[in-house]
Amino acid sequence: MRPAPTRPYRPQLPKKDWAAIEPYVLKVVRRTEPTVRYTERELLAAVSRLVHFAYVKHIPLEDTAVFAPRTVERFVQHHLASYNRASRNTIRARLRRVSEALLGEGTATRYRALGKADASRPYSDKDISLLRAWGRSMRTDELTSSAGALLALGFGAGLTGSEIIRQRIEDIHVTTFAVRVSGASPRSVPLTGDVWKDLLLVRREVLGGSGWAFRSEQRGGNINLITDFVSRTGPQIPLVTRRMRATWLVGHLNAATPLKQLLHIAGLQSAEALDRVLPFADD
Repeated sequence: MRPAPTRPYRPQLPKKDWAAIEPYVLKVVRRTEPTVRYTERELLAAVSRLVHFAYVKHIPLEDTAVFAPRTVERFVQHHLASYNRASRNTIRARLRRVSEALLGEGTATRYRALGKADASRPYSDKDISLLRAWGRSMRTDELTSSAGALLALGFGAGLTGSEIIRQRIEDIHVTTFAVRVSGASPRSVPLTGDVWKDLLLVRREVLGGSGWAFRSEQRGGNINLITDFVSRTGPQIPLVTRRMRATWLVGHLNAATPLKQLLHIAGLQSAEALDRVLPFADD
């Protein structure tokens, strides 16, 4: 048995949620840690995320439900959609070992190979319609307008995930519909698409003219804010900010936006950065 951690493990989860799932998480880690090659801390980080995903999705906190391959795959595809490939593979590998330890090695054959993530493939019109429907399905005006702002800033302005998290609603000019972006690549981005303009107007009205464009109660520093929001609200298809940005870039390429102008409003330093989306643009 490896030595116990020097201090209690406390993940970045709502206190109420962690209190509800902590006994089960600790029980799973205690049972599986002696049989796998990962440390207790490494297991706690992965298991707590999966169990919390199951908890908010109302999946019974039972081994056969939480650690079933279909639940693990659903967690990886949706909750970890915005993580890079290496991080997704690391967390998935840990959860597979735990799943095999709890349910038997026969479960290994029920996992499918994790293909290369294609973060550059634009969303189709049908995909965007499904995501818009998801954005309208929230239970409060705050959540609905926040989801709308997320879609608008991704599809209408091509902002990166970190830029969306930092965006203030007062930095969106409603007369010219230009998004003033701060940070490492400061610039002014013209918003494209009337539907995205309307969603930002709704968000501005809900906020009273000032505040965070996405999630009013945030402090601007949680890099997992979008991932956590998406995993809790569960759109039908994975929402990935890099794919929203790719959709926006391809839209500008198809509209023949001058190259220098596109590089500027996208916050890119060279045309080589467009190589990954060129295959999806019209000839």
